[in-house]
Amino acid sequence: MQIAQIAPPWIPVPPRTYGGTELMVALLIRGLLAREHQVRLFCAGDSTLPLPHQGPYPEAFWPPDKFSENLHISYAWAQLHSKPPQVIHSHLENAAGFWAAGPAPAPLAITLHTPLTPIKRDYLLHFPQVHLVAVSDFQYRQLLDHPRRHLIPHGLNVKDYTFQAAKQDFLLFLGRIYPDKGLHTAIRLAQVLGRRLLIAGPVFGPDRPYFDQQIRPQVDGQRIIYLGPADFAQKVDLLGRAHGLVLPLEVDEAFGLVLLESMACGTPVLAYERGAVAEVVVQGETGFVVQNYEELKDHCRQLAEIDPYRCREHVIQRFSLDQMVEAYLSLYRQMQ
Repeated sequence: MQIAQIAPPWIPVPPRTYGGTELMVALLIRGLLAREHQVRLFCAGDSTLPLPHQGPYPEAFWPPDKFSENLHISYAWAQLHSKPPQVIHSHLENAAGFWAAGPAPAPLAITLHTPLTPIKRDYLLHFPQVHLVAVSDFQYRQLLDHPRRHLIPHGLNVKDYTFQAAKQDFLLFLGRIYPDKGLHTAIRLAQVLGRRLLIAGPVFGPDRPYFDQQIRPQVDGQRIIYLGPADFAQKVDLLGRAHGLVLPLEVDEAFGLVLLESMACGTPVLAYERGAVAEVVVQGETGFVVQNYEELKDHCRQLAEIDPYRCREHVIQRFSLDQMVEAYLSLYRQMQ
């Protein structure tokens, strides 16, 4: 099968540090290539996935904006019209408008990697012929009025994640540093409980005031430690050694890939119940999903009771890469 993949242009594929969408795109493409399908990739020019790729931007850049997204999709559309694939799979929602504006080069599926705002949902509902892929049941329910909605959760190649049963005495916050991820609450938790908190993740330009005003003053290098962005090897090492991953979200997560990554390493998760979190974490078995700060504090003391082997087994059973790739292939066949 000939499949075109349109990734965002703002982060390389695969990502060097931060980039959940780009990691999923890379994993999916590797799975498709292993099954001998032909893949064309549109992405940032400095992507390193070992297959030919195209795009108008020679290097990834941040922050995202609608103009760069539209130019990137326009470039892909011109190439796809000149040499149509059998299926187009976009990881950018704006592709729906391009697809509906004129003769389409091929059927289109769009995976929704980010939260569904009301305006984004309204936009997508205007394109009933496009196949929409929700990555969680939380997202899927929000698309109730769309006739071509599908549910395909993310999956990991668990072999890429080193398992560690013995944990060290620190909590971990891992992810992009901006207010919605709740790092300020994780710091408060560590300070109140007298725990070490290691922080790994990028600070992009628009989020610099938050970091400088609310986070940096709390970083002392002893109890609250900021490590900067982590590449894949550093991320896996931190996740494997951590006592627990703390994610006090203030936004409804579409999925929460880092939750899977933590559990794959045998490390339990402590997170607020926002968006899809309760679908990914098994309460009391692979971590704790809590409603408020007091519950966050109480359950943090119980993280040692979680079995690391159960955490990893949960990912293997419910969120494997093979499951994800086969689900997408089933969708592609349905689209033709």
